[in-house]
Amino acid sequence: MLHEAVQHQLQLWEQESERPFWTANDVLLVGVSGGPDSLALLHLLVYGALHNPEQIVAGHLNHLLRPTATEEAAYVAARCREWGIRCKIGTVEVARLARIEGYSVEEAARYARYNFLGNFALELGIRHVVVGHTADDQAETILMHFIRGTGLNGLRGMLPAGTVPGFPELRLLRPLLAVTRAEIETYCAAHDLEPVRDLSNEDTIFFRNRLRHELLPLLEEYNPRIRERLLHTAEVVRADVAFLQRQESSAWTSVLTSAGEGWYRLDLARWRELPLSLRRRTLRQAVWRLSQSLRDVSFVPVEQARIVADSGQVGARASLPGTILLEVEYDTLLLFAVDNLPQHGQPQLSEGDLRQFAVPGAVTIENGWQLQSELIDRNQIDTFERGDDGDDARWLEYVDADRAAPLLVRTRRSGERLQPIGMHGHSVKVADVMINEKIPAQLRGGWPIVANENHLVWLVGIRLDRRVRVSEGTRRVIQLRCVRAD
Repeated sequence: MLHEAVQHQLQLWEQESERPFWTANDVLLVGVSGGPDSLALLHLLVYGALHNPEQIVAGHLNHLLRPTATEEAAYVAARCREWGIRCKIGTVEVARLARIEGYSVEEAARYARYNFLGNFALELGIRHVVVGHTADDQAETILMHFIRGTGLNGLRGMLPAGTVPGFPELRLLRPLLAVTRAEIETYCAAHDLEPVRDLSNEDTIFFRNRLRHELLPLLEEYNPRIRERLLHTAEVVRADVAFLQRQESSAWTSVLTSAGEGWYRLDLARWRELPLSLRRRTLRQAVWRLSQSLRDVSFVPVEQARIVADSGQVGARASLPGTILLEVEYDTLLLFAVDNLPQHGQPQLSEGDLRQFAVPGAVTIENGWQLQSELIDRNQIDTFERGDDGDDARWLEYVDADRAAPLLVRTRRSGERLQPIGMHGHSVKVADVMINEKIPAQLRGGWPIVANENHLVWLVGIRLDRRVRVSEGTRRVIQLRCVRAD
C-alpha cells in the first residue's frame, strides 16, 4: 500500500534528520494544483492516516496561464469541500509577472506559488507547507542542475524537508519524494481520483519538459535505470553535504566579523586560511543569506569571486548572483546586496557637495555627524600638535585663523594633494592618504574635507595641512571639531 510505503519513508527521513516531519498537533498547508501528484498527496494525508484532516489546509494558486485555469481552481475547491478540507484559492497573472521581473514563465510560476503559500501560511500561523514533488521530479531536478552547472548542493536535489523559498521560518516538506510518478498514477486510478491534466507539461518549449520527454528517455537507452542512479546520487550527496554543512557552519562562525541588513564582513586572513572547499562554501553561504529567493548559485560566479577574494588587492570587486557584490577590504571581505551597502556610521557628504563654513558655525553632514568651528584664545591650547588621547582626539584640530579662513566644507577633488605635518613641505595625494589610512573605498568619495579657496585645510579625522597649523606667530585660533549630532 502506498500510504504504508510513505509512512515508512517518513520514518527513515526522521531518523536521518533526528526530528519529526510533523507532529499530530501541527497544522499542514498543502499546495494543491489539482494534478495527480498533489491530489494524491492530499488524499493520502486525509484518507491514508498520515494526518488528522482537521489539521490540514489546502492552498491553490490560479496562474491564469490556461483557458481552463479557473475551472481547475473550482475543481480543487470542490474536492476540498468534499473531503472536509479548508481551502484558499489565490490568483496571480504569472505571464505578466514574468515580463515585469524578467523571469521565465517557469521561474515566475514557481516564485508566485511559494510566495502565495508562504504568505497564506503566515496569515494562518502555520509553520509547515507540504508539496507533492515525486521521485521523477527529483531525478529531473538533479539532471537539470547538472546541465546548468552546480555544486554538491545542487546534486543532492530537492530536500525531503527544507525551508520555503523566501520564507526561511517555514518548513517545506516533500513526503512523496521517494514515490514514482507511475505509483502516483496507480494510486489515483485505484481510488477513482480524477486529477487535472496540465497539457503544458507536454510542451517541450519548457526546459524541464525537454528533460522529461527527450533527454531522460535518451539516457535510458544507455542506462535503463538512469532515474534510479540519479536518486541514489542524491542520497549519497545529501549525506555528504550534511557533514560539510556542519564544517561550514563552524567556518562561517570563525570568519564572520560583523553583519547588518543586507551585508556581511568576513575576516580576510582567516578566510584565506580555510580549505578551498570551505572558502567556496562560505561564499555560497553569504549569497544564500543575502538573497534567499535564489534557486541556484552556479559554479562560475562563485569561483570568480573566490579568486578575487583569494588574491585581489584592496578595492577589488567581484559580482555574485542575486545582485550581490564582493569587495576586498584591508583586513576583511565585504559581501553586500547592491541596494544594501553597509552603513559604516562614518561622517559623509554627497559626492560633489560644497558648502560655506562660517566661524563660528556648524555644518550638519550625513550619518548623524556635525562639523563645528569656533574662535578661541591662543592661550586656550597647550600644544600646537594634534592630540593623541584616544580615538576622540582625531576629530579635534586647531588651525591658524588668518591662514585658514574663509572655510569651506566639501568632498575631495581629482588629483588633490595636501602637505601633511612632518613632511617638510612635500605633498601627497589625498587618495593615497585615504588608502594608507584604510578608509573603505565606498566612503572615500564622500569623506568630508575642510578647505579654503586655495588648498585643503583638514582631511577630517585623518590629516591636517601644515600650511594652517598653529605656530608661535599665530594670533587667532579656530577650533575645528567633528562630533556626532545625535
